[in-house]
Amino acid sequence: MNFQDELNDKQYEAVSAEDRFLRIIAGAGSGKTRVLTYRIAFLIGEKFVSPGKILAITFTNKVAREMNERTKSLLPGYNVSHLSISTFHAWCARFLRKEISVLGFPKNYVIYDEDDQLRLIKSIGESFGYKKTDDMNKIAMSWIGAKKTLGQLPSDVKISVVNAEQEKKLLKYFEEYERQKAEAKALDFDDLLIYTIKILKNFEDVRERYLYRYEHILIDEFQDTNDLQFELLTYLIGPNTSLYVVGDPDQTIYTWRGANQKIILDFDKVFPGTRSIILNENYRSTNEILGAANRLIANNVDRIKKDLFTRKKGGERIVVKNLDTAVAEANFIGNKIEEIKAAHPEVSYKDFAILYRSSYLSLRVENALTTRRIPYAVYGGLKFYSRREVKDCLAYFRLLMNEDDNVSFDRIANVPKRSLGDKSLLLLKQEANNAGLSYFRYVLEIDKHQSELKPAILKSLTKLKDLTLETQEKLKENLEAYSEVLDRYLKDLGYYDYLESDEDDDDDRIDNVRALIDDIRNFLKSNVDSTFEEYLQNVTLLSSQDDMDGSDKVSLMTAHTAKGLEYEYVFVIGLNQGVFPNQKAIDERRKSGMEEERRLAYVAFTRAKKELFLTLNRDYSYVSGSNNQPSQFIKEAGLDSVPLFQSTLRASGNGSDRIYKYNFDQGNKSGLYKTQTTETNTIDLNNIGNGITWHVGDVAVHRVFGEGTVTEVEGDIITVVFRDFGKKKLLGQHPALSKKGD
Repeated sequence: MNFQDELNDKQYEAVSAEDRFLRIIAGAGSGKTRVLTYRIAFLIGEKFVSPGKILAITFTNKVAREMNERTKSLLPGYNVSHLSISTFHAWCARFLRKEISVLGFPKNYVIYDEDDQLRLIKSIGESFGYKKTDDMNKIAMSWIGAKKTLGQLPSDVKISVVNAEQEKKLLKYFEEYERQKAEAKALDFDDLLIYTIKILKNFEDVRERYLYRYEHILIDEFQDTNDLQFELLTYLIGPNTSLYVVGDPDQTIYTWRGANQKIILDFDKVFPGTRSIILNENYRSTNEILGAANRLIANNVDRIKKDLFTRKKGGERIVVKNLDTAVAEANFIGNKIEEIKAAHPEVSYKDFAILYRSSYLSLRVENALTTRRIPYAVYGGLKFYSRREVKDCLAYFRLLMNEDDNVSFDRIANVPKRSLGDKSLLLLKQEANNAGLSYFRYVLEIDKHQSELKPAILKSLTKLKDLTLETQEKLKENLEAYSEVLDRYLKDLGYYDYLESDEDDDDDRIDNVRALIDDIRNFLKSNVDSTFEEYLQNVTLLSSQDDMDGSDKVSLMTAHTAKGLEYEYVFVIGLNQGVFPNQKAIDERRKSGMEEERRLAYVAFTRAKKELFLTLNRDYSYVSGSNNQPSQFIKEAGLDSVPLFQSTLRASGNGSDRIYKYNFDQGNKSGLYKTQTTETNTIDLNNIGNGITWHVGDVAVHRVFGEGTVTEVEGDIITVVFRDFGKKKLLGQHPALSKKGD
């Protein structure tokens, strides 16, 4: 292949550069994925790098799959089966399947998604005396998530003086959350990164293996990397590893989830000798759209300057429409879609996207589309694997693999109905706790215990036990396809009957379960070396974009969800001050919040290939207590037409100068992002023995697990309950252990 013929000059420079550290600043629509894919093909086809020596990290599974397929098509005749293209979380999940046993954790762990986490948090809240609906549970969920995004576990938390009482309560939640999760052999998303880093940081033999594993590491969407992900990278970059990062600081829109824009902005300071290449030729949008986007983003300070351009000629002017009401705004959108479809029969509904800052804005638009019988799909909401019936089935399947998963049991305990009311379920849990067993393991052994549960409940639980043990045996025999065994399990449980009898349900729920069974069949068929446990782990890692099936429907989504996508016709709605830009984001983070809102609008505008429509309304806002005002982004993009704003001013009764007199605090420039390095000490396995005599109640300090309390001493084996890692059985004389106070 002649790579130079396939790429423009800057793209070819980016693909063929031989510098060890490369930062590719790839503007919207500049062929970022193309450059990454061709770079991989160039390394394999031209530089003869073994595919197994290349690691490419993307931010969605959808992009990872696309890159994998594109690479294969560019390299016919090459075996690229060992090429690793995945998300950070998926890579960590694979790593942990191989290495997690060094932490005393089983390889058949389950991954809890947000729904599972909240279910566990609510259960913990109940044990603390809170109702399931209490706001304290959501506060705890958010607080724990924020701490773990920083890589913190309970022992790392420092209680602030300002909010000490509240944080003490939240820390108790955190400790109990980690304890119960460990007992259930479960990890959450943050654990995938935290545990991977723990292993690479503390186990030199593992670290050495991975330090020399990859010759080339390529990172997509590098502007969205957070500190924890960057720390992981530092453990994979060996003395001869080349690091190739691609991203656009102007599209950093996830700082509220931990993304650190300084990582890409200061990459050349962290890695001296970095070569930076800017890709600014856009192949997606018209000059009209790019001009507005360039003018808008130029108002930001924290960025690497670039102006997008295109060689395309022509292009429709951007339409800015200010309507009297939100209903009128929605009707304009519905009418415009019908108008374009009538004028251009070749245009499909899937060529349209409607983007908004917040999900609640979709309601009026959905009504307008439904009235016109325009098919649409809302993305960024409920994912396929998050639907109730799919979650139910996955909970049953996870229990087949892991009998200690209390969260999954809690979900299906009374689904289908087993006469297990709240009181009976509480009694079952108490009996299980008294027996020292997980809830489901107790059910599987229930005939060995004197239970006070009613006979009808015991009968239904015995049926569940028998079906489960029978299914587990069939899965071990592996004589039938897993999908068939699992499908029969659901039928015998009465789950299909349960869905059919539920008056609130429709046929879609049964179809969703059948789609899940097909998905399992296809996964195991396509990934012959993978296990069913891996399937269960993988489905938890999928993003909103992974649900997009290409069907002919108008796409509705938040601007965040739209990142990386493109459509012929794009409507960005709700462009009112306080809505987009979002007032809460500005209040919370001042200058940095405004800059991120502007980046988000830039992302939204640059999704459009052919035509861009910006809509707003001058309806009364109960949030501001006045009529809506146009977003400052319209003026900043150079789209403030006189008729539009004069009509708005008359309606709201304000003077023309008042609309744009915003006084946003500029804040302070933050310092450079710096790589943190920590010294690690290795264990000399030839010199085992610490000379400690252990007693129940002693505080043990482990080099990896931190502090914990000794609860049992059996000869040389001690049982320790750690704050961050739950209960572990350890060799008392291991040199990694010391006793606090000695």
